[in-house]
Amino acid sequence: MLQAFVFENVAVLVGLWDEPADPPEQGTRIEVRLTGLEPHRGSLSAAQRVVIDQPVFRADLFDRMDSPPGNLLSAHFHPTFDGVEPCDRVWRDEIRHDPTGWLAGELGDLERLLRRAGATVNDGASVARDAHALRAAIPAIVAAVTAAEDARRAST
Repeated sequence: MLQAFVFENVAVLVGLWDEPADPPEQGTRIEVRLTGLEPHRGSLSAAQRVVIDQPVFRADLFDRMDSPPGNLLSAHFHPTFDGVEPCDRVWRDEIRHDPTGWLAGELGDLERLLRRAGATVNDGASVARDAHALRAAIPAIVAAVTAAEDARRAST
């Protein structure tokens, strides 16, 4: 299951991922993406299209499958993207020692995350609104990450 937390300019996606590395990796992938600007369609009451498009940040809370569950030996992040392609993996000890605390810190400063990614959003006021809403949603996002990991570990 892929969960989406959608705000005005950004969305946070949380889902399980299997990485066919050697050794294989499994875990939870969290992405921050920009929402696409879509023209209004239909009447004032018509359903509107929501496009979750350009990735700007990815955290991969991955276990190596040749070690005990919960090892987080392959936990890393991608602070930038070239189009849809992630930059090289960035390794931080904090991710392995406190993955959800580290993630909460990253998501808690949306302006910094977007600036580091080189992402431009033309409306600073809407970014500020998103940053506020995202900070408020961090407990729900962390709960989704924890639930995804619990489900994965229960199925293996």
